[in-house]
Amino acid sequence: MDDIKLILERNMVKNRYQNYSHPPYALEKKLVQAIQKPDLEESISLLNEINLLERANLSHKPLNSLKNSLIASCTIFTRAIIGAGVDSESAFILSDHYINVIDESDTVAKTVKIEYMMLESFIRIVTTHKSYTYSPTINKVISYIKKNIEKKLSIEDVANTICLHPNYLSRLFKTEVGITVLEYIHSERIAAIKNFLVHTNMPLRDISDIFEFANPSYFTAYCHKHLGMTAREYRKRHMK
Repeated sequence: MDDIKLILERNMVKNRYQNYSHPPYALEKKLVQAIQKPDLEESISLLNEINLLERANLSHKPLNSLKNSLIASCTIFTRAIIGAGVDSESAFILSDHYINVIDESDTVAKTVKIEYMMLESFIRIVTTHKSYTYSPTINKVISYIKKNIEKKLSIEDVANTICLHPNYLSRLFKTEVGITVLEYIHSERIAAIKNFLVHTNMPLRDISDIFEFANPSYFTAYCHKHLGMTAREYRKRHMK
């Protein structure tokens, strides 16, 4: 305990000597709120304001110090979008992707730009999530589908969770959303698969298992049907 106290005191003196202080928590909180709205323009403005302040010295090497700072930003952005209602799996996949991008960056100039790329990507996910605003019943259906998208879902499964007859749910969903429940499930399912293909290095067999496909061949056929190409081809084309 005494060692921790000593470290804190030394660093506080060092920061004052170098005329450095961490960004105010109130400013960070405003940024989180702007992300959750979501308001890209306000978020960029707040990030600019934060970055006008001197960054913390998190390593003796300037590039490594900047990378560590961006990983902290990535953590804040991730928690912000989960707080806005985005499912944690999507949030953490995007977080993992950008942490790898940060790790591979080889110049300060490139690394600085990554923070703004991250901000836009995280806000885009919140925007997509908030665009689904329907009746309470349909919102419950959409929420259930998103949370269980890795499972084999049927109309009956979804209808049972909200105690509605499948036929009635089908009519209600098509009227409000404009597509059938199954079309929506496939749309969300393929979007989640694309997330894994582009933002992870996970083997295709493992992705197939996560989404409960009977075998890799069926997974390949499913991707070809909905992506117009195999999962391997899609990953090769879109993964940076």
